[in-house]
Amino acid sequence: MNRTFRNRTATGLSALPVLLVIVALAVAGFFAYRWWTGEERVVKKRLDQLAEVLSPPADGELAMVARIAQVRGFFAPDVHIRFDSEEIDSRDALVAVLGRWQPPKNGFKLEFADVAVHMVDPDTAHVSLTAEISNRDANSIEPLLDAREGTLTMRHLDGEWVIAAAETTKTLLR
Repeated sequence: MNRTFRNRTATGLSALPVLLVIVALAVAGFFAYRWWTGEERVVKKRLDQLAEVLSPPADGELAMVARIAQVRGFFAPDVHIRFDSEEIDSRDALVAVLGRWQPPKNGFKLEFADVAVHMVDPDTAHVSLTAEISNRDANSIEPLLDAREGTLTMRHLDGEWVIAAAETTKTLLR
């Protein structure tokens, strides 16, 4: 009887590490799944797509016209944007402003850095970020042209995350 008790104890102890590994893998799998499919990741990807659309190529005036048309899909119809002292109160007004804009001849690259997404509810997200505009010419004396910190409110409309409100402030470069 003593021998049977030892075998069970030995078997139980060897099963414990296996059980712990299985539980750890299940927990890691759950968090990986939540990260991979989470709305925060979808919002960040959507902002990366917007940055690409708004980054004009060198001498790409005609290409920029097509890009401006794409911008409509990234903003809510009633978007409110505050940029320094300027305010824009609709998507149509934003598209009109972008239509009059002349991008630099050498183009530039827009990137969103330090993006933090906070889900308020399943259809609303608050985003804080830094928008960095850099020169496309890597040999440029001044690679970073401008940086602005900002906050966005994004809404899930018609199956897409769109910007409903945006506000920026000048960032001090260090």
